[in-house]
Amino acid sequence: MTHRPLAGPTFEAAAAGGATLAFTSLHIPEDSAAGARAAATAIVSAAASSGQSVVADVSPDTARVLGDSPWEFRRSIGVARVRIDFGFSVPEILSIAAVLPIALNASTLRSADLAPFADLDVELIHNFYPREWTGLALSSVAASVSVAREFGWRVGAFIAGDSVRRRPLGEGLPTVERHRTMPPLFQALELVDVGADDVYVGDPALTDHSWSRLGSFVRDDVIVLDGTAASGVHPLVIEALAMPDQNRPDAAEAMIRLEHSRERFAGLPLPEVGGQSRPTGSVTVQLPSAGRYCGEVAITLRGLPTDDRVAFLGSVPMGVRAIHVSGRNLMLAMACGTQASGGR
Repeated sequence: MTHRPLAGPTFEAAAAGGATLAFTSLHIPEDSAAGARAAATAIVSAAASSGQSVVADVSPDTARVLGDSPWEFRRSIGVARVRIDFGFSVPEILSIAAVLPIALNASTLRSADLAPFADLDVELIHNFYPREWTGLALSSVAASVSVAREFGWRVGAFIAGDSVRRRPLGEGLPTVERHRTMPPLFQALELVDVGADDVYVGDPALTDHSWSRLGSFVRDDVIVLDGTAASGVHPLVIEALAMPDQNRPDAAEAMIRLEHSRERFAGLPLPEVGGQSRPTGSVTVQLPSAGRYCGEVAITLRGLPTDDRVAFLGSVPMGVRAIHVSGRNLMLAMACGTQASGGR
């Protein structure tokens, strides 16, 4: 509970970003049941005041700390669902589920373990992994989605924060190892793309910028990519990049091709010279020498060879692979004139 003072501001920022769920462990260290109940009530109340329903972790130890009737108490303070940690028997879990909807551990349980709960209101929620190199592969989340769908259940997983990270390790709390150093938006996109229904932030806080970008995705279904424009790119071109577009339905393997960019860019003051290098994450445009492709803007998903018909406009973060999905609305927020053009 070291980060308890951050709960209120975090819930408020999350609500502004469109979040409707909050996760807390409620592993209260107080000795008395009264102290534990007061702390739990305060956290759940802070989430509720920001319009979020609370999913709370529970273990046999925390149940004992809360004293008599711990499940009725949690329901009474507004906990929406309890995630069952290890240490409970099947009959005990069923008794909890008679009082509150439950979540089970998507990271460790298999279909045979889940069968006794087939007729219940259940969500499968993955673990988060505080220590570097211990997180799951993204394919493990995808596999849990397949299992959950057999029962008609939802799946949740965690992303790491980019502001305050939970002590003592401070290495982030993601479910997927590759997400540990990835921007929160890209982490969330990868989880959603493999079928996760709910994405929880494991760490105590995100930056305001990350909440804003997640909010654009959750509320408006728009992915805003922050990038750096090459020096000399005309302001009208940078302005046109900030208009919503999307990857073509016949998505290319090597790049994101903005579907409606040709009509938008062909008449703009494009760079006069192409042939710059195109590392992963390069934002490029086809020049008039490309014929009918003139004006097509692309974002490279891997390093590509130089081409005199293609000019470098700037770059976006390497995590851009996370948005390689057609039908998504994209906008590029390019900081002006702060990056040299790619070399020839």
